[in-house]
Amino acid sequence: MGARGRASLAILALLTVATSCIPPHEVDQSLRLSTVFSTEVATGREPQAREAADEAAVILVVLDGARWQEVFVGADPQLSAASGVPASSADALMPHLHALVADRGSALGAPGQGPPIAASGPNFVSLPGYTEIFSGRRRHDCADNDCAPARFPTVMDQARALSSRPSDVAVFASWDKIERAASVDPASLVVSTGRSSTSHEESLRDVDATRDPLDRGAHADPFPGHGDFRPDRFTAALALGYLEAKRPRLMFLGLGEPDEYAHEGNYAGYLASLRAADATLGEIFAILGRMGARGEHTTVIVTADHGRGRDYRFHGRAFPESGRVWLVAAGGGIEVRGLAHAARPHRLADVAPTVRALLDLPADVAPTAGTPLDELLARPPQQTAMLP
Repeated sequence: MGARGRASLAILALLTVATSCIPPHEVDQSLRLSTVFSTEVATGREPQAREAADEAAVILVVLDGARWQEVFVGADPQLSAASGVPASSADALMPHLHALVADRGSALGAPGQGPPIAASGPNFVSLPGYTEIFSGRRRHDCADNDCAPARFPTVMDQARALSSRPSDVAVFASWDKIERAASVDPASLVVSTGRSSTSHEESLRDVDATRDPLDRGAHADPFPGHGDFRPDRFTAALALGYLEAKRPRLMFLGLGEPDEYAHEGNYAGYLASLRAADATLGEIFAILGRMGARGEHTTVIVTADHGRGRDYRFHGRAFPESGRVWLVAAGGGIEVRGLAHAARPHRLADVAPTVRALLDLPADVAPTAGTPLDELLARPPQQTAMLP
């Protein structure tokens, strides 16, 4: 048995254990997932089209609490004036994002472009949103930012189970609690969330490009966040260094400052955080441009875990409009459609199925699972379903 097989068996064992704490109505589907892994290991069968898709990779970026208004319309004139900053158009505020939409990809959630994309809710706060993004399902027992860790395998777990090395799957986030949503076993992945939560640290210390931001971020003041929050500039630098050095198959980057500044009522800081996030997107594509075939076949997906209320400072159950989000996808595997017209309402649970389709991972066919964002994909999903 090769290295990939041994890694798959190790993760399979973890997935099997994980089902012991899954609610009864979800156990069957998690067992289907582990059955797919065990079948592939036992028979030596690679996932469908694995050889053809060997260069395929996905980078998933979430801008915490970044609302659709600034992304598609631009800075609010009244809020800008009150904050003493010039109002700017959407493409001036986030030029790299809009260049991606125009030249290399598509966007969902723009006004006048069909049904919206939204968090399932009903509590439009961060951890339920991240849980939905990673799992491809709404988890009914996760209603706030203190809910229990992931209870069934996520798309990160699935990618890790079919990878040959831990460095193939990585999670970087400014907010430490994202680790709870990312994986049933974060120790199996490369993880750095917040200032102090790290697994497979050796993969982050073997090159200067990752070691330096890891160390500087660990000792940084958490502003504009609090507690174990790591400022976005260190999280972004860490992820960018890792992308160039390790070329992961699936990488998550969570930038948290838009939400932190918005809660403080600091609209100037909120806009600055969006500009900084946009600059990071530009750097991601610059790195991909140096990667040859891998870069050409990498898809970047950018979205938010929730939106904001009409006053921009708050979100949650009391602000149902804060459920609306947005999504931009560009690069390998994505059709260039600009501001795409949604054929049906979408939800954050559709993100994980889209990642699975792009990486040729088995599809989650549970009734509560999301479905791929077909409007964006360059080819229809041709996936192996989880075994019944």
